Amino acid sequence: MGIISDEIHIFRKLYPVFRRYLKDRKIERGDHEWNYEIERHGELAVKRFIELGPTFIKLGQILSARPDLLPKEYLKSFRLLQDRVDPDPFPLVKEIIERNIGPIDQVFEYFNDVAISGASLGQVYEAVYRGKKVAVKVNRYNIEERVKNDLIVIKHLLRLAKGRIDNFLYLSIENVLADFNRRIFDEIDYRKEASNMRAIAANLKEEDRVIVPGIVEELSGKEVLVMQYIEGIKIDEVNKLKSAGIDTKELALRYDTIFMRMLLKNDIFHADPHPGNVSVKPDGTIILYDFGMIGHINDEMRFRLLSLYDGLLNRDPDEIIDALISLNALSPGANRGVVRKGIELAISNFYGRSAEDLEIRELLDVANDVIFQFPFRLPRALVLYMRMSSLLEGVCQQLDPDFKFIRVLQKLLYDEGLIQTLYKQQLKNFLSDTLRSMEKAVQIVPLMKRKLESEEEIEKPRSDYKIPASIFLGFLLVSFFLEIQNRPLIFIPLIVVDSIAFIYIMIRK
Repeated sequence: MGIISDEIHIFRKLYPVFRRYLKDRKIERGDHEWNYEIERHGELAVKRFIELGPTFIKLGQILSARPDLLPKEYLKSFRLLQDRVDPDPFPLVKEIIERNIGPIDQVFEYFNDVAISGASLGQVYEAVYRGKKVAVKVNRYNIEERVKNDLIVIKHLLRLAKGRIDNFLYLSIENVLADFNRRIFDEIDYRKEASNMRAIAANLKEEDRVIVPGIVEELSGKEVLVMQYIEGIKIDEVNKLKSAGIDTKELALRYDTIFMRMLLKNDIFHADPHPGNVSVKPDGTIILYDFGMIGHINDEMRFRLLSLYDGLLNRDPDEIIDALISLNALSPGANRGVVRKGIELAISNFYGRSAEDLEIRELLDVANDVIFQFPFRLPRALVLYMRMSSLLEGVCQQLDPDFKFIRVLQKLLYDEGLIQTLYKQQLKNFLSDTLRSMEKAVQIVPLMKRKLESEEEIEKPRSDYKIPASIFLGFLLVSFFLEIQNRPLIFIPLIVVDSIAFIYIMIRK
């Protein structure tokens, strides 16, 4: 009966939201046109998600970075959805703590039963353990069962809606829910968060003035996470930061660089840099909290994201389309001409402005306009990147109103050698594609030979050395490019000689 009553309650709350959403998706608008009625519908949707509790608040945060599903007016409201919820009554919290680590008054010298923060999935308390201040993060009471029940209801309601919505939209929502189903249980399990903290702390150990709180291993487990208590000023409390003598312009630069380096250089990154998760010590040291929402990225995915970014900055629709296809965000079978026209229209308002003067929010708005028009399926890494970038830019512009996210990102890409790596990889891909094309051309030669023989040509055709020679030189060229980064003085001249020989063979009769 519990699930049935939950289903009725959720249905009553969500049905009007879903009905308005389906109607709003079909409204046709001019380029960059903003619809204030749709904006109001987005605000009502967020209100309902908050009323429905923890699972829906977390789901709403995921949807805030899904321009393939939500109109831009909805995205504006969902981006404001804060993970701030009143803590559970302390007797329920105490039960969880003592079930996991023993009687509070025996484990801690001091424990403040008034939470210092409350979120949708847990709450945090201040305590003293072995003479040191610690922060105690505790799951909400029975949260795993609540989330499981909510997900059962959501999936059942989605199945009921299957025949009433487009198949592509149904599959997209289903995919989002499947990913959400996997990820939310990771956030509930504090052993996963502790593992994330250790990995990110190791990656950041060379960074200037940034701290990940240490974990009190013997007290930490699935439902309770105990860590160092490090006090600081919230990163969006600009006046307090300035009163403490902190240079907020320099802080904005460091804050942005720390998060972007995680994305651009490491295999794991903190994907939720909103102000509640970052504080600053009086000496300017940045403190990172809450490692539940993280992203994993490999070199191949990073290259594809850089290609998309490069295409947006260069206003190159074809590079953008190629990057989206490589990201599996767009089907290779999509009508390229129609998608290209949509992208051209979306970026037309950028002409006359330098890339450095653009803001990440503008680029994301362009992406949102295009993505919402066509059947995209955004990979999780791209979704997290879009969310992370938007949050970073917002905080940095609070710290420094003149902050230019794109300008800083471009400098970072050049300083870290990533743009050069991107272009080298693009060249390798081009050469690889060229060689594959040449290999296919070679396969035609026997067919041509049989054709000539069948026609009993009087004059035997001359042996043509151009194809095997060009293939051989092409392979050499690829090999040289693969080694150029290690020994440029040797391989640059070889590439020049090889290229000249290749051109000579191809033009010689």
